[in-house]
Amino acid sequence: MTGMGDNSEVGAGLVKSFVDRILSRKEEQDEIGEDIKEIYAEAKSQGLDKTALGKVVAAIRAERKNPDKFAELEAMVELYMGAMEIASRTHTREDGGT
Repeated sequence: MTGMGDNSEVGAGLVKSFVDRILSRKEEQDEIGEDIKEIYAEAKSQGLDKTALGKVVAAIRAERKNPDKFAELEAMVELYMGAMEIASRTHTREDGGT
């Protein structure tokens, strides 16, 4: 194996150390995932829409992670929505609708 040198016991110990740390974090991740599911279930029991709530959370996380990229994406969405509104009005007039 690359990077383990001549002493395989030291290399094996190193591998075990990393694997144990990763497994520990994965177990924590699973527990947190279950906690989040419970929060969504509680929100649903209070009449909130889980999908909409998830989209709000995702948007906030995206904005916090990269505010500039988020602002650019939001601007593009607004631009495209405006274009769709214009196209819908134009299409309705061309079809003889109201």
